[in-house]
Amino acid sequence: MTEARVINLVEESEPNFSNELKEMGIDIKKLKACIKCNACASVCQMALAGLEFYSNKIVHAAILGLREMFLDDPSSSVWGCQSCNRCVEICPMDVKPFEIVMAIRRICMKEYAFPPNIIDGLRNYYTMGHAVIVKGYEKRREKVGLSHIPPTLIGNEKMRKKFQEVLKNTVFAEIAPFPLD
Repeated sequence: MTEARVINLVEESEPNFSNELKEMGIDIKKLKACIKCNACASVCQMALAGLEFYSNKIVHAAILGLREMFLDDPSSSVWGCQSCNRCVEICPMDVKPFEIVMAIRRICMKEYAFPPNIIDGLRNYYTMGHAVIVKGYEKRREKVGLSHIPPTLIGNEKMRKKFQEVLKNTVFAEIAPFPLD
């Protein structure tokens, strides 16, 4: 377990962080409506896995304007979120922690503050339609009478090209750390 870090809010809080979050579509009134009940933490996969920085802590850091906290350690915090959306479903104040995580990820991407494996995942997502490409399943699929390629974008060149065109017209084009050709 790591030692707790003391945060100097006078020095570390960035008042404009809420404006950045607002630009990303976050309702700041809802964000500040968090009552710190920890319902989101009770269902968070990161918390259940024993990670120290999970949904409610991310929300609290966002409320406090601790932008640099997210940028300083790209291997933790928002990148551990499994996108299960349980935090959103359980929140009694409709804070939408998952949306906050996604907005912070976008801010981190613009600052190039992300773990190296994110580039591979984004590249796979753009080129194949899946962030994680599972290998070694082909023979098992054929053994049970299925095509060795699943009926997803991986096996459909025409749909994959359409998917890429859609991504080029979304925020993905802004945050992708590689050229979209």
